[in-house]
Amino acid sequence: MLARDDRPGLYDLRGASIVRRVEESLTRLRTDVLDTLLLHRPDPLADPEDVADALHSLHEQGLVRRFGVSNMNAPQIARLQAHLSLPLAVDQLEMSLARRDWLEDGVLVNTPASAANGFPTGTVEHCLAHGIALQAWAPLAQGRFTGRQETEEEHATAALVTRLAEARDTTPETIVLWWLQRHPARVVPVIGTTSPSRIRSCRDAATTDPRLTHEEWYDLWITARGLPLP
Repeated sequence: MLARDDRPGLYDLRGASIVRRVEESLTRLRTDVLDTLLLHRPDPLADPEDVADALHSLHEQGLVRRFGVSNMNAPQIARLQAHLSLPLAVDQLEMSLARRDWLEDGVLVNTPASAANGFPTGTVEHCLAHGIALQAWAPLAQGRFTGRQETEEEHATAALVTRLAEARDTTPETIVLWWLQRHPARVVPVIGTTSPSRIRSCRDAATTDPRLTHEEWYDLWITARGLPLP
């Protein structure tokens, strides 16, 4: 569920709006059912009971099989789940080797850097504890490590990514995705490209378990940070 097309920046998670958007999506997709519906970005005016009633109705009618959220933190997920008999299945967040605040939230505890991190503490752990899959949008970080470097850290990380890809007989894109998938949350990357060649370059990440050692995973993280871990 995105912001209204006629009013960018206006989020609308009223129950009736959710139902209408689903009906419109089914028509556009020429299908009878959606496998997963994500509520995209929290609407501060949303009534969780109203949202839950709409989701229950859509599920009971066989129009949507399962539900999830996007860009929501642990308390927001818990508040909605309290009114739902159906388990929320997904939380989709920006996660990549460049966007690491979700990861560093857990290691910067009790350090001065924690105040500047900004990621909602406990969200990843909440999802792990409740069986909520983590999906990563922008997992390739707009190509920062596979062809479009701007900073010294990005150049160094891209060089490391290339070396690892050559050693594993795979592509740099796969290494970047394996870094996400190697995390215990088993992050599911959402590839947002329309380029067939870019999609093909990610094929090993879809068919092969991440082949990064513990040390290699940390090497990628620390190189991308440009700073040692605390």
